[in-house]
This record gives sequence, structure tokens and C-alpha cells, in this order.
Amino acid sequence: MSHRFIRPFAALLFAAFAASAVAQQAAPAAAAAPSAAPVPKHDCVKPGEFPGNLASDRAKTAWQKDYVAYVDCLKKFIDEQQALAEPHVKASNAAISEYNAGVKEYNDQIKKAKGD
Repeated sequence: MSHRFIRPFAALLFAAFAASAVAQQAAPAAAAAPSAAPVPKHDCVKPGEFPGNLASDRAKTAWQKDYVAYVDCLKKFIDEQQALAEPHVKASNAAISEYNAGVKEYNDQIKKAKGD
């Protein structure tokens, strides 16, 4: 092998070794994810079918009351879940911004090194 190919080959070998080491370190974290808490489900009671036009006003009013309670319960559940998710969304967005800034910086350095 000529000297011209030794350095790129060594760099490629090092990169493959480093990637496998990172993958091995990430495996326990990935394995821990399935044991995370189960996704909560709402416990709102859905009203039955609409009583229809032939039903009494009392039955219609009772159904409407049940429907409003159901919708309010769903809205409350949604608000609670969004409040719980907000810190995670913010952390994820911050990591994405940091990643994008790092990639931009890396690309700028490569461009500068090439003399563009």
C-alpha cells in the first residue's frame, strides 16, 4: 500500500471504530426506552348515540349534558398532556438548534479550509 492511501484508510478505520463504540454506548439508552411509563389514556365517558328527534326533550337535554361533559373532559386531558410534554418539546427544540448551529459551524469551517 502506498503512503498516499495509508492516512485515508487509517482515518476510515478510526471512524468505523468510533462509530461502533458510540453505537455500543447508545444501546443501553435505547433499551431503556421501552420500559418507560405507558402512554396515558383519557378516562372520559363518551355519551351514547343521540336520542333522535322522536325522543323527549328531557332525553335530548340529558344527552347534551353528557356530551358537554365528555368534550370538557377531553379538553382537560389534552391540556394536561400538553403541559407535561412542553418541557420535553423545549429541550428537544434546544437540542435541534444546537445541532443545526454545530453543523453550520462545521460546514463554514470546511468551506473556509477549501478557500471558497
